Amino acid sequence: MARSAIYEKTVKRLTAYNLFDTQCIEEVARLAQEQSQFETYQQFFKSVDVPLEPTLFIAANGRGVPLVDIDARESKEKGVLVVHLPMGNSLDANQLYQIATLALAFPAHRIIAFGNPSGKPLAYKQENLSFVEWLRVAFTKKLRGLVSAELEYLTSQNIQNASHVGYSYGAHKALLCAYYADSTQVSKVMLVDPVAHPRYRRQLLKDFSSTFEPLGKYVNRTELQSYFDARADAAEQVKHSQGIRRPVNIAIGLMLARIDFISWVTATLSKHPKLRAAVAWGSKSELGNDAHMKASLHNLAYETAKGRVKMLRLQGDAHAFPNDVHLYAAIVLQSLK
Repeated sequence: MARSAIYEKTVKRLTAYNLFDTQCIEEVARLAQEQSQFETYQQFFKSVDVPLEPTLFIAANGRGVPLVDIDARESKEKGVLVVHLPMGNSLDANQLYQIATLALAFPAHRIIAFGNPSGKPLAYKQENLSFVEWLRVAFTKKLRGLVSAELEYLTSQNIQNASHVGYSYGAHKALLCAYYADSTQVSKVMLVDPVAHPRYRRQLLKDFSSTFEPLGKYVNRTELQSYFDARADAAEQVKHSQGIRRPVNIAIGLMLARIDFISWVTATLSKHPKLRAAVAWGSKSELGNDAHMKASLHNLAYETAKGRVKMLRLQGDAHAFPNDVHLYAAIVLQSLK
């Protein structure tokens, strides 16, 4: 197949980071070229067996979590990739497009993606926390309630040695799942631009708000009309502003304002001695702290958890960089190596 303009642009964009090997870059460029040939996102979803609507799993305690569970398309499954979304994001067309991109990149992996409490029409009352759980998540270190339904689903499916990946709040969810899981259930975590350290609630809200301004450039540089259409349909259908005001999301916001990300990474690696971690962050992330991340992760990678931590620093990027679906796919591919 002749190399298209989008192939060449993707190669150039990813090469400039000096983070990805040649094989990874070429795989993602081929992926981008294949995506560009679909006229609609619905056609793209069908090609990788991604459903248009999630399934709601109800745990034994009545808590629910929306999910999509996509079988490996190759006959010999090589692993399971568990994907966690940012705060307030449901499995709408926009997020499903990002999941479908990973499904295209990992045809030999089963992919399980969990949604978060959001607005109508993907608002499920089963996702709400009880008042006691609300207080526990907001003000204590007992955070298992945020991922209890996810863990129960993975256990019900007998998932072993899974790789968990998450972006923003999803990175914290991936980390919590790894921490609370049995050691046999998880092998790797890929944590993409989490909230780096505690900050005042008002400051966190301001920092979150500032992440929207650069978002468009990361979406636009993919040059995928089907992606633009999926985002437009999601924006029209899902009321995210309503979802963010749900009590569970208020509790999550209070938790993110006080949680120490590096301490949780350290504790998780200590609890699971064979677990490996990759952390990717933007040097200009509004929710990060470049100096803090470099120093803390360097200490983890070369002293506390020697040889078990991979660092991917994206020079000049803001928090929204994973909305470039090709960059996100490259980060996951490189992290799994």
